[in-house]
Amino acid sequence: DDRYTTTHRRSDSEMNPSTTVTELAFEVTDSTYPFVEASQGGDVECQLRSVLPQSDGSYVEFFEVVGDSPDPMISAAEEYEDVDARPLVAEDDEGVVAIEVEDPSECVAATLADEDAILQTVAASEGSARVEAAVPEPCDTNDLVEAFTEEHPSADLLAKRERPFSEIEALDEGVDRAIEDDLTDRQREVLVTAYLSGYFERPRETTAAELADRLGISSSTFAQHLRVAQRKVFDSLFDEGVLAAPTRIETD
Repeated sequence: DDRYTTTHRRSDSEMNPSTTVTELAFEVTDSTYPFVEASQGGDVECQLRSVLPQSDGSYVEFFEVVGDSPDPMISAAEEYEDVDARPLVAEDDEGVVAIEVEDPSECVAATLADEDAILQTVAASEGSARVEAAVPEPCDTNDLVEAFTEEHPSADLLAKRERPFSEIEALDEGVDRAIEDDLTDRQREVLVTAYLSGYFERPRETTAAELADRLGISSSTFAQHLRVAQRKVFDSLFDEGVLAAPTRIETD
């Protein structure tokens, strides 16, 4: 499943395709991270699918769980007073969990974002997580590694290599700007929740009423937020030239 979004990245307008970036890969084994603890059993895999920064400084992380129900991750997350977790998709062998983290220092993605890194992967299996990010120039890679390992002591640097920015997979700038700058916190959460929960699949994997209930809002409020969010994203795509602007059909 390629439903993957992250709002942490440097603007493409600041990045030349030939610019060199440094890719870093870390291993995180501390089981106090819910996604690490939840991956300890059998063939369970936990992968970060999206990260949404909130206006109050908190973050909402969306994790996909494969090989088990999302219950172990939710239980692990709820051990912390400043962490709230809720299932968006809950099956016996898979699920999607939304985790709201009030303290950014507890979030590996937030630490990388604070250092202006481009987050690429956060995935855990067998009690070990791999965290990958790209560091654009002129950011100091050594400073980032030091900051990350100080904030997350169980992290070990596994690999480091240089690549041109053009080879880095990152969210398209038009979509990124719309999600990060134009949408409200609730609009972003509704849009990402709908996407990751299979609302846009055919046939739909969930209903508007179910998603509204999980988000604690009414169905009409959910529909309104989703409609506005979709409009803003498409406006940004067309305004930025990411998609060719359609020709309006004039009617008499």
